[in-house]
Amino acid sequence: MKSLKLIVLFFFILIDLLSAQRSGRFSRSEIENINRDFDERFFYSIWLNPIQYDENLILNYHIRNDFLLFEKASGDTFKAKVKVILELSSSDILAPIRNIDEVVIKSTDFNQTISKDVYFTSNFSLKVPNKKFKATLTLLDEIRNKEISIKKFDVNLNNASSFEPVFIKLDDIDQINSENLKNKFYNFLPFSAEKYVLVLPDGDEFSSIEIKDEFVHYKLSDIISTGFKYKIFSLDTLDLIEGEYQLIYSNSSKTEKFFVRWISKPEYLKNQERANKILKYLFENIDELEKFSVNEKEKIRKFYSLWKKFDPTPNTAFNELMAEFYRRADYASNEFRSVSQTDGALTDRGKVYLIYGKPDSIERSFSKDGRAIEIWTYNSNRNLKFTFFDENKNGSFILQQ
Repeated sequence: MKSLKLIVLFFFILIDLLSAQRSGRFSRSEIENINRDFDERFFYSIWLNPIQYDENLILNYHIRNDFLLFEKASGDTFKAKVKVILELSSSDILAPIRNIDEVVIKSTDFNQTISKDVYFTSNFSLKVPNKKFKATLTLLDEIRNKEISIKKFDVNLNNASSFEPVFIKLDDIDQINSENLKNKFYNFLPFSAEKYVLVLPDGDEFSSIEIKDEFVHYKLSDIISTGFKYKIFSLDTLDLIEGEYQLIYSNSSKTEKFFVRWISKPEYLKNQERANKILKYLFENIDELEKFSVNEKEKIRKFYSLWKKFDPTPNTAFNELMAEFYRRADYASNEFRSVSQTDGALTDRGKVYLIYGKPDSIERSFSKDGRAIEIWTYNSNRNLKFTFFDENKNGSFILQQ
């Protein structure tokens, strides 16, 4: 009899599992775990015990538009519908602390819905017990029924002096007491053309700090006054390219690591070998990048050094011209690819686009035997014209000399 009951119980559990899968309540294929440290499509930053707010925990989150599925709504509007869930658990409390944001993101521009540069940002501002928590941040895309979770991470509020390094824009210092700032801070230094400052708690151990890796070593003591009890350090003249650095508190044995991250980094730049290939359009002897580099970090630093001669703002680490060149490469790679060349940035049209940008006009026509012709014209202070001919009728346009 006991075995019969087990068989019956198993049968009903199986029926329930199959029913749940058919109804879309859950499916393993629709659950994704992403990198706890950083995934530019969905990431968070935390501010512990900010003295200017009533809450002792602020967590902001950023969702990139192309990470979501937008559906056509009324008129010209597109919308995505998501739930963001923050759960804090501790051995000292019986039930987890759970907070849910239900969000509808709208846009009237379809290109924004697939953009890698547009983010939705919000925050959880909480007053919670001073304990050490295990936290889970989950995003539920309700339109495609997909759940994305950041793996569990620690939030330590054991004492009032707990903190994480915080980076904010220099222009936002006057908003340090504003609710708007809750969406505008990071636990890493964004690599961008904008100037950022480092915010640390007030205290003698932060009177001066050091930032270093195997290539740089900076000592910072210039402090910006805000009227609040924080130590704020300017970073705008430091040569901090992407990567991991040590943050050393000079009057303390405490050392932390922090990262410089390029949030909207062009896809082409994420593969260094691929990024080097199109340097032949601008530089000679690019083989030196590989020849004398012993590790990846050194290769990246030499790569940035090579671009320095074309940097419109040489006093900052961010090179606007390099960023634009690789944004063009992303566009060209997809727009000008063909059957014979899957990377459009390596085609003749791709080369011209990378060097000169979008043409002022494109004329399309056909030859007598049906071969496509494109004429690109650049009028703005250049008076340049390029003619491309699809000789083999396969989309491989060749520049006519």
